Amino acid sequence: MASALLSKRPPRVDVMKGYEPMYDATMQECMQRPFYLYARGRGRSCRKEIWVFAAFVWVLDTFLTRLFSSGLLAVIPGLFSLAVLVPMYALTVRRLHDLSLSGWLALVPYVLEVVGVGLVVGPMVSDTLEGLDPSAPSPLGVIILLLAVVVRLAIMCVPSRHRHPVVDNGSLSVSRTGTAQYPGNQNGQ
Repeated sequence: MASALLSKRPPRVDVMKGYEPMYDATMQECMQRPFYLYARGRGRSCRKEIWVFAAFVWVLDTFLTRLFSSGLLAVIPGLFSLAVLVPMYALTVRRLHDLSLSGWLALVPYVLEVVGVGLVVGPMVSDTLEGLDPSAPSPLGVIILLLAVVVRLAIMCVPSRHRHPVVDNGSLSVSRTGTAQYPGNQNGQ
């Protein structure tokens, strides 16, 4: 699995635009595929795709935040976050489809984050505007933010509920009957 992730081969754009998860995707394909399918709510994505893309977004966001932490350029990390919001959301929807769940459940972590940030930041901002010392963050807001993280991790970690073919760099192993071999399925049925 790791050898496929780090292999050097040209990106398979036709496969990246497909509806099936790319179990044998390279790192480059995992980072590009959400941008090819940024507005598509159909299809499925595997755990590998969402983990690699989330790591890519996290590393780049951290780098941009540290590089442009003050001045007028401090808006660049926020613009990057907005640019990857739709591809990440669409990837989460496709991952939920791989779990045989409704794509609408992808809204749950985003709603939890908005509510949690509102509960954490809201009282501190109102105290500051009234001239008081900012109060401590709301414990309920922190708990809701932690719940959002747990929901995101569950979406990213739960194994697929679909049977997937055993792949080796894009090729299916085909039995004598001409059907693809699936894990735990020796007869191709």
